[in-house]
Amino acid sequence: MKKLITLAMLTLILFACASKKNIVEDNFFVFEPDIRLFTSYAFMNAAGYNHDWNPTMHPIRTEIRNYLDSILPESYKNEIRQYFAKCGGGDFYAYGVYAINSNTPPDFGLLCDTCSNQPFDKLEGFDSILAEFYTKAQIEKLWGKYYSKLHEINLQYKPYAELAIRQITDYCRTDSNYFRNHANGKFYYQQIPLMSHFTAFFNESNGDYWVISGPMPGEPNPSAFYHEPLHQIVNPIVDSNEQINQQITGLVVLSQDKLQGDYNNVNTLLCESFVRTIDRILCARHNDLTQSELYKKVEDEYKLGHILAFFLLENLPEYEASGKTLAEFYPQLISSVDMEFEKKRWNDYWKNN
Repeated sequence: MKKLITLAMLTLILFACASKKNIVEDNFFVFEPDIRLFTSYAFMNAAGYNHDWNPTMHPIRTEIRNYLDSILPESYKNEIRQYFAKCGGGDFYAYGVYAINSNTPPDFGLLCDTCSNQPFDKLEGFDSILAEFYTKAQIEKLWGKYYSKLHEINLQYKPYAELAIRQITDYCRTDSNYFRNHANGKFYYQQIPLMSHFTAFFNESNGDYWVISGPMPGEPNPSAFYHEPLHQIVNPIVDSNEQINQQITGLVVLSQDKLQGDYNNVNTLLCESFVRTIDRILCARHNDLTQSELYKKVEDEYKLGHILAFFLLENLPEYEASGKTLAEFYPQLISSVDMEFEKKRWNDYWKNN
């Protein structure tokens, strides 16, 4: 009898430990909306951030913009528009990174008093400006109205977070705990309707990872997590092969006609082409797309100016079959780029399209 009791107690202890481990793992991903981001992007919209890559803005963005326009005095709107213009306009990255490095309202001072060389350095005096905006725009009231809706949007992506990270690390053949091992804190996912569609960024702040995204069309799926985390694996690989990368410098100038100043050096061009192509491959596999459908998805990236997208689509299967990690296979892959062929492919494509 004593043996049975002891065995039962051990079972309960093991179960409790396992449950605790699962709780810790689940808590790694955070989907709680952040009022600092909400306030910062509400400010941008009130101050003149009118761009959206989609024909129409997200309904929540439209509602909040109309509310802010109605409640804020014209003189104050002119004041913040001048500040917004002086700081360079719609840099959603700078305003977002400032937010996640600031205190909670009503104090929006930076958590790091000695922060320097940050994308938000140009936002001089933004703490006091944001604090004033928080009060004048009655953000606390607005937050109370929209918090549940924002939380619901974020939670739609919760089932896909762990799956997407596993798909990324499996494809790149890196440590399955790559992101857990590289962060002391948590992994925050924030979808912000106040941003433009088809915009997103990744930032590491105070030991936490942040994926901050504008609205995404279609049903929630793992692809919401592919692009930005992929950069965290791909970028160091590309940057550590500077000499090999120089072999394809000629493609940078050629692609600028479509990229229009973006990704205007060889490393950023390579990083973006890799991330976008792998993103499309993972998306196609998750959704059981045909090879023809995958080709069309990659062609969309090629049309935007990502000149190596077709090359990678054709040659990544060799990497997949090699058994090597992406870091190990990378030099061989880039060394195999036929510059004359890729230039001809590019020129022929645009003659016919």
